[in-house]
Amino acid sequence: MTLIRVALPTSILNVEFTPLLKAIRVHQVARWTSIFGVHEVVFYREPTTGHAEFQEHEKFIKAYWNYFFTPPYLRKLLIPPNPILKYVGALPPIRLEAFNVSKKPKTGEIRVGFVYRDSGSVLRAHIGGSAPYLVVNNCEEGLRALRVVSSERRSVECVDKPVYLGPRLVFHSSLLGVLKRARDTSDYVIATDRKGSVPSSSDVLKLCGCDVTILFGSPKYDLFEIAQQEHASLEEYVDQVWNVVPGQRVVSVRTEEALIIALGVINALLNLCGENMRSYFKKGAV
Repeated sequence: MTLIRVALPTSILNVEFTPLLKAIRVHQVARWTSIFGVHEVVFYREPTTGHAEFQEHEKFIKAYWNYFFTPPYLRKLLIPPNPILKYVGALPPIRLEAFNVSKKPKTGEIRVGFVYRDSGSVLRAHIGGSAPYLVVNNCEEGLRALRVVSSERRSVECVDKPVYLGPRLVFHSSLLGVLKRARDTSDYVIATDRKGSVPSSSDVLKLCGCDVTILFGSPKYDLFEIAQQEHASLEEYVDQVWNVVPGQRVVSVRTEEALIIALGVINALLNLCGENMRSYFKKGAV
């Protein structure tokens, strides 16, 4: 399985002048990365963003991210009132597969619940409904995949079934820090830029089964310019620079637009991994 991480600046919020438009921008990133099962989203501070402004961006993004990736049937319990979330009602739901469950828990059903220890150190879980369920086996606290052992006796058990709960959210104070971290965590680091080369099928298929970080620039500066502002050389840290929108007919492609385009291109070609990939190369694809 290929593990995808993406990194983009918090300054995507700077081009929007109302909280509603900023919320829409965060929702777009959350929705589009979820569609493609992205493992991690890293938001970084570019040099033209002040530290106080970056902290405000982080606070805003975290509030919406936490809301989006909490099961709808647990939000009243787990999400405290927050004036930042004023516009969540105007945003369409993310609708993760893991959250698409029956309104009331059913015996045998797998659903995401919130596991915690009560005052007597007994493991319990909220899985929807008015009262918690007893957890009959041992597992870590927090959001977990649970199987309903009995809806009548209100008991559940933690299961090892992998469940996608949305991208992990990370913040970093600089692009250089992101680049150094990416070199430690990922097999491939890909920068996106209109001056880059158009990725071939073989370029993308090299990513099969790897840990990959994909980098995006800001609304005002590309990755080369941001790296230069930080007195760093982008080429020292990335494996390739890709142009995922060749022949664009607009003056510039917005960061969030480049994000969904890049993920769509990569996802389509990664479906050729494994047996399909070997067949593809036999056809002489390049």
